Amino acid sequence: MSVHAGIKTIPDLIHALGGESRAGARFVNMSGHEEFFPYERVAARTSRAAGALQLAGLKPGERVAIILPTSIHFFDAFIGTQMAGGIPAALYPPFRLGRLDEYFARLRRMLNKIGARYLITDTRLKRILGPATEGTETLRDVIDVATLDSGPAGSPVEVDPESIAFLQFSSGSTVEPKAVMVSHTNLLINLGMMLKSFGEYTAEEAANGAVTWLPLYHDMGLVGCLYLGLFCPATVTYLSPEMFIARPALWMQTISRYRGVISPAPHFAYGLCLKKVRDEELANVDLSSWRFALNGAEPIDVETLERFTERFARWGFRPEALTPVYGLAEAGLGVSFSNPNSPPKVVEFDREALTKDGIAVRGVGRKSPSVGKPMPGLTVEIRSADDEVLPPGRVGRIVAKGPSITRGYFGDPELTAGIIRNGWLDTGDLGFIFEEEIYIAGRAKDLIIIRGRNYAPQEFEELLLDLDGVRTGCAIAVGAFVDGVGEQLIILAEKDARTARPEEEIAEEIESRILKALSLNVHDVVLLPSGTLPRTSSGKMRRSDALQQYLQGTLAPPDAVNAVTLLQGLGKSQLAWARFAWQKRKRG
Repeated sequence: MSVHAGIKTIPDLIHALGGESRAGARFVNMSGHEEFFPYERVAARTSRAAGALQLAGLKPGERVAIILPTSIHFFDAFIGTQMAGGIPAALYPPFRLGRLDEYFARLRRMLNKIGARYLITDTRLKRILGPATEGTETLRDVIDVATLDSGPAGSPVEVDPESIAFLQFSSGSTVEPKAVMVSHTNLLINLGMMLKSFGEYTAEEAANGAVTWLPLYHDMGLVGCLYLGLFCPATVTYLSPEMFIARPALWMQTISRYRGVISPAPHFAYGLCLKKVRDEELANVDLSSWRFALNGAEPIDVETLERFTERFARWGFRPEALTPVYGLAEAGLGVSFSNPNSPPKVVEFDREALTKDGIAVRGVGRKSPSVGKPMPGLTVEIRSADDEVLPPGRVGRIVAKGPSITRGYFGDPELTAGIIRNGWLDTGDLGFIFEEEIYIAGRAKDLIIIRGRNYAPQEFEELLLDLDGVRTGCAIAVGAFVDGVGEQLIILAEKDARTARPEEEIAEEIESRILKALSLNVHDVVLLPSGTLPRTSSGKMRRSDALQQYLQGTLAPPDAVNAVTLLQGLGKSQLAWARFAWQKRKRG
């Protein structure tokens, strides 16, 4: 079934899916029970949700915050809001109960940033979300998502293709949340770009489609899975993020069970599978259908790619399936894909030339994977700090231009002006073009400069991935100025609670590895309890926040959670909801 002709907005797309009975959204729980919703049923549900929201008073252009787990109800709320002419923003649910105060403070800032008029959640989450409503000036009502699948279809709303389809909060610092404006045009064009990058696929492959455990509040899960599935149209099988973290083998078992063709994940997931998936969990698993193992959203370690391919080849995984990609919410999602029909292209560059001179030449020292060529329709350049275009092989800031690029951040023209100049998006990432392909060198704000040489933190962190006594992926490198010395290297690492190694021995090995590989001394090694390092909503480390807390001496593990503290939290939430209800009655 082709749905692309005449599709200019998401409501257009949903209406076109009204007769799609083969492809759909499939939800699988921990016990393996599945529930399948053909897209024609999804279309009917979201139309009813739009009607319910219109009856609740939602007007076109009003913003709706959505806090929900992965389920059909997320479709109801998110797409239903769009069908009613509203602007949805998916916000992450609380995932670290020991840091609820931090979560509520950030959630309040997000609600106020977008001027949210409604909050849609479920009964379970609502029990603890009360404190987030305090000080939210625009919030009019809280809607139980279970009430949306009832009543008549909504009244059609004419939507401008250039209007905002949804707001995507970019992960990062807790200080000031940034809501990326993604228009209907941005979204649909980027979906077309990604679909074209995959190349040809059969009707059977579309029916099998994708398997994902990515959270739907993250752009990789929302755009790269949910919307791409609707756009193809192709079936997408959904697991919850919690299922993957608890049992990573479920990811591979589900791909095998449903013959999944596409399954994306951030890089840490591939490393987690190497560490936690046992051979016996893969009995009768066949990964030969997995054609596109997209790997993005965070720096990619070449050794992990090689080990993953070697380890899972026994179950049919092919090296050409691994597909490093590059993207960000400000670009709709996808910026570049590596060749999906060949193994990842890896080049070893001269480390000295990269760190000292910012020049990429073949040599010894640093292996980097290509993230491919720009999506069709996007132009990518590498620019200097003075905004001059750099030639191939020179490291600089990655900028992109094209029809999928956002027009900026909602309600923040000053911040928008800092990233959008003459239609060009400054991604904030450093990289270079080598042999016509893009390579990522790190985030500009995370760069560590020691004795005039530029180091990406990943150069240090990759050396510690397999270090006994440190939690995998939970060591970060930051640079701090020391009086009379200049910028120095600091390593902050969470200690593996299962290790018996003394902390002094772990610290000595960290220092030894970095000295041997990079000829650099570490100024300070700090070993921390599990869960101490600040993370984004997608689980990535927040280096700048970690450095700030290190300098202030406030790095601390999450508060312990027990029955008493949980009950206290529920009690505070109940009081907050009571105050919200009183304010609502007062407003009339």
